[in-house]
Amino acid sequence: MKAPKLLKIVERYLSAGKSKQHKHVECFTDILKKLKKKERVLKKKFENEKNDKNRQKIKKELAIIYAQRRKGVNALKAAKKS
Repeated sequence: MKAPKLLKIVERYLSAGKSKQHKHVECFTDILKKLKKKERVLKKKFENEKNDKNRQKIKKELAIIYAQRRKGVNALKAAKKS
């Protein structure tokens, strides 16, 4: 899946009620793993990129993925607690 689609799934999970979040914990864990993999790939791409314009674009996408993944991890921890 592409990053925008994964981010939409994260947003849907975060906006769902607590009971729905609790039902979809396993599926959401897989989504977070995929986002982490995308993040690693983008970091490698960022390190190897020489063009400043492309580096800025990759850096921006990395920041978005990182922030959404952090939100997702925090929501997952909260769902597991309750």
